[in-house]
Amino acid sequence: MSIDFSASANGPLCNDTGRHLANMSFSTALAHPTFLQDFEAATGATPLPKWICELYAYRTKAKKPESRLRQTPKPKDRAADAENWIKRTNNFPVPGGIRKRKTEIASPRERNSKYAMPRPLNAAQYQRHAIQLMSSLLNVRANASPFTLVLDDLNQRAIPFLQHLVVRALSRNINVVIVSFEDTRFHTQVRHVSAWGNRTAATILADIEQAISDRKESLVIIDSMYDAVATKNIDTAALFNLVVMKCTSTLVGIYHTDMLPELSASGADAYAPQPLELLKFMATSIITCRSLSHVLAAKAARERSLAEPTFGMQTGAEGIVQCLHANDERGIVLEAEFRRKSGRSESETYFLRPSRYSDYHQPIAPHQLYGTLKQEFVTLLDQHPAYANKHVVGIVAAADDEMETSFNLALTDKQKAAREGVVLPYFDAQKQEGGEGGRILYDMGEEDDFDEEEDEI
Repeated sequence: MSIDFSASANGPLCNDTGRHLANMSFSTALAHPTFLQDFEAATGATPLPKWICELYAYRTKAKKPESRLRQTPKPKDRAADAENWIKRTNNFPVPGGIRKRKTEIASPRERNSKYAMPRPLNAAQYQRHAIQLMSSLLNVRANASPFTLVLDDLNQRAIPFLQHLVVRALSRNINVVIVSFEDTRFHTQVRHVSAWGNRTAATILADIEQAISDRKESLVIIDSMYDAVATKNIDTAALFNLVVMKCTSTLVGIYHTDMLPELSASGADAYAPQPLELLKFMATSIITCRSLSHVLAAKAARERSLAEPTFGMQTGAEGIVQCLHANDERGIVLEAEFRRKSGRSESETYFLRPSRYSDYHQPIAPHQLYGTLKQEFVTLLDQHPAYANKHVVGIVAAADDEMETSFNLALTDKQKAAREGVVLPYFDAQKQEGGEGGRILYDMGEEDDFDEEEDEI
């Protein structure tokens, strides 16, 4: 069908239907596929005016369908035989061979700029980014944190955090080695190096090398870094070079902050750095363990503009080393500091609940003790219901310096009127006219010893 633009008594007509185009709207004519050809044939204008071509192109432009808002997909469970979780071959076949650490895949922003650092655009992206950092550390991912320093005390031990590390490492078929200064019993699939007694630093390092030399990737946990550095005098540089550089493994050290460093009698190391400061300088991640009850109590005090309560040895009370509600069974609070290669650090506070049997799949191999982790359950502390609740101030029993009495200390109207009616002595002196306006009114009594000769000026 074509459009006839020729003039006639009845107006423009359609050639095949004979219908009048007088009742046809201009928008309908523009929508016709042969509008430009029929218009050019009828008017003889070659080329056609630019405005008619632009109008026709604008009217016939295909409209894009309205895009629906993209909803955040519900997280799915990780497959039981996930390739990116289980390390199929962790054995190192060539003794003494060269090991290479797995290279990281740079993001598009990092490829374009050397110092570029991608930043989250909204709160949801920031939460995913922060949880991904802690998840990579807990899952013992390559290059996540070569040396992690864990700080704990008697109010919150690092044992729950270590349990998560060991369980996830075993589920990923990663070799776990524990250098023990305190514990004596371990699981059969966990290799341990006894460091107590008369064992020297060279012997301990040799045993560590023997335990991790036949595996591609290992997790080495030292349950007391203070004993390793201060008591056994293990060189931290040699330990880091052996575990991280030579064997491309992950090192995790526990430091008990309630252990006071011993000062030598000779004073030779008076200007040497303390072991804790040296370990903090070398660590790529620092995890501080806190009790959930103590964190909630501190938040309640801040909400009421009160001084935060202290716990344990920080109270300064003689004989108190552990407070009530220590080592909360509901979970552990982790104050994490991740140090990037650029020198910048990212800090966030997390909540890690105890693991359940339903969090892991069934083992698919006979030598596996735990199956694949289904979903990540570590969350930010701000997402915890007890911490994010607005009424947490009234729920948590925190220290309160406010005076609680059974009587009212406010004044009544009668008492206020009586107080205002009291005339003080200096008011009478101000009413005097002349030079005695500032004279002090005082009547001497019999007990006053006044001698005019002595008091003369």
